Amino acid sequence: MAIVYRRIETHEEYRAVEDLQAQVWGSDARDVVPLHLLLTASKNGGLTLGAFDTDLTPPDDLIGFVFGFVGLTPTGQVKHCSHMLGVLPEYRDRGIGEELKRRQRDYALAQGITLMTWTFDPLQSRNARLNIRKLGAVCHTYARNLYGTMSDRLNAGVPSDRFEVEWHLASRHVERRLARAEPAPSLATLMAQGVPVLNEAPSGAAADAPANVCRAPSGDCVLIRFPTDIQTIKQTRPAEALTWRMQLRELCEAAFASGYTVVDVLSEGACSYYLLHWNWSVP
Repeated sequence: MAIVYRRIETHEEYRAVEDLQAQVWGSDARDVVPLHLLLTASKNGGLTLGAFDTDLTPPDDLIGFVFGFVGLTPTGQVKHCSHMLGVLPEYRDRGIGEELKRRQRDYALAQGITLMTWTFDPLQSRNARLNIRKLGAVCHTYARNLYGTMSDRLNAGVPSDRFEVEWHLASRHVERRLARAEPAPSLATLMAQGVPVLNEAPSGAAADAPANVCRAPSGDCVLIRFPTDIQTIKQTRPAEALTWRMQLRELCEAAFASGYTVVDVLSEGACSYYLLHWNWSVP
């Protein structure tokens, strides 16, 4: 099997992108970004980039894509707004999503754009590890229920809260992450250094249970715990999934308002942890 990456060009390929969205997210027609919008954005500075399995025949050879367009920050800086990244489940954990993002970065840099933003559900640990740990995106913006009530299989059951991350494309921080020059810190090491977990698991509860009591952020660094597998919790403990949403919302909003930025993610079994630094600036 060989994976090739190239721009989506034909109407048939854009239709395949529509179909892939439904497969990845379980979306109905209302939630699918349609051909005419994908095509128009791509012809006006945006990018729809596909990943193709050369062992398959069209249109089934499209197994992943990323889509974004040119936008502006509130202060008027030009940025690339990355809206969607999707890879079929059977092709995950092969670096395809990361490669799509790397090529999207190259495309934006070639346009002279040095900032990319996108949103993701902060309860989705797989996405957090890709976006924050591997790519080097950072976050200090939390959006409550950004898309309203969503009915697809990944988002149903909880408000559509999102992190809006910033990817500073030409920064040393990003270059070091992409080069794998910064190993992930261990939870034991951070705690030995006195970095507090703001929402420790209750005594006697499951490791991935939300905290009963949360701490206010203080010091140079803090950790915020969240479940590694929120989808299983949604299926087996739906009330707890909603509690997790509200707890993460409260903690992140308080931390961001106090000047903290999410700069890393680490996973320890049933739980993952956001590492936040106070007064962080782009190196």
